Formats: sequence, C-alpha cells, structure tokens
Amino acid sequence: MHIFKEKENEYIKLVNKKIVDNLKNSGFIKKNDSVLDFGCGTGIWESSKKGEDMFFCELYLFDINPKNREYCNKKYPKHVVLDELKQDLKVNVIFVNSIIQYIEKKELKKLLIKFHSILKKDGIIIISDIPKYSRVIEFILTFFVDFKLFKIQTKQALNSNYRKTEFFKLSIKELISISNGNFQSKIFQNMDNNTNRISLILKTKNDES
Repeated sequence: MHIFKEKENEYIKLVNKKIVDNLKNSGFIKKNDSVLDFGCGTGIWESSKKGEDMFFCELYLFDINPKNREYCNKKYPKHVVLDELKQDLKVNVIFVNSIIQYIEKKELKKLLIKFHSILKKDGIIIISDIPKYSRVIEFILTFFVDFKLFKIQTKQALNSNYRKTEFFKLSIKELISISNGNFQSKIFQNMDNNTNRISLILKTKNDES
C-alpha cells in the first residue's frame, strides 16, 4: 500500500531506489533469501525482463488491491504475485513498508502471528516507514524536512478517499509489546530519507534448543 498515486514520478522512483539500496546495504537480506513484500503497492523493486535485478533469491509480492497485483504481475514476470498468504508459504524475510499505520492494533496482532507461521527459522520482519508522530504533526514537520514530499502529501490530503483512511499511530514500544511473544526486536533507521519515520526489525524466537 502506498500513500501515492500509482502514476510514478521521478521523486518516487528515487525514494524507491533509496529504500532498495538501504535494504541491500543493511545486510538483513542475504543472497539466498526468499523475500515477501507485504503491501507491495505497485512495487519498489527495479523491473527486469530477465529477472536479474534482485540481490536475493526469490521475491513474493502481496497487496490487498487487485489492481496493484495485476500491475506487479506485468512488472515482475519472473517473480510470484500472491492473491493470499497460504500456510505453506515459507520465506526468510518479510518486508512491510509504510502500511503499519493503516492497520488497527487488534488486526496487527493477528497479522504478526500469521507472519510468524510463514517465516523460516531465524526469519525476520523488516517494518519500515513507521511514523513517529501523528498525521497532522508529521505533515507539518515534513514541510521543513522534505518539501518535495510535503507537496506530494498535500496533493494526497486533498483526495477525499485518502482523508477517510484510518491512521493508527502506534509507538515503537507498543509495536515491540505486540510482537514480544514471538520475536526479538531491534530499532533501526528508516529505509528511506524520511527522518520523521523509523524502522523496526523483528527476528523470530526459535523454541528448538
């Protein structure tokens, strides 16, 4: 899910490239890993007809919007776009970018349980672009931090559908508390340049000795 329109502009492409570069340089994703991009939108990953663009082994993409799934099927012909998260799906990494604020706390608990069931041993969840502030305060601060992003968000704010979107501001402590039963947590810098947001890394706790 993205706060931006599906139509891509140069700024959004640069943001996406920054996210991918930071993920690659972070070391969280290994060469042989399989990755699920949950809430993929129209896709942040570079498109390649030969499928040689990824720095990891396999990419799975899921979005609740069927139009986004259709778009990604065309954009990523060598990778797998999912209609649902089936129990037999197993991945090393789940990447969740800029959607956590649209998920109610109770549903988020259920989602993390689902994520835990499809992660392989020592699997991780990378939750990126977590808002530090309320929607209004973030909007004001963005004016000073990133004026290009501010203009995009202003345009979105004028969209009636976006204004109706629920915005659930959960603190990092709340997110860690929700996940603590199944995961170890680590706070990390945001994957793009938006300093009003932050990332959280969750690593599976394994019961085996």
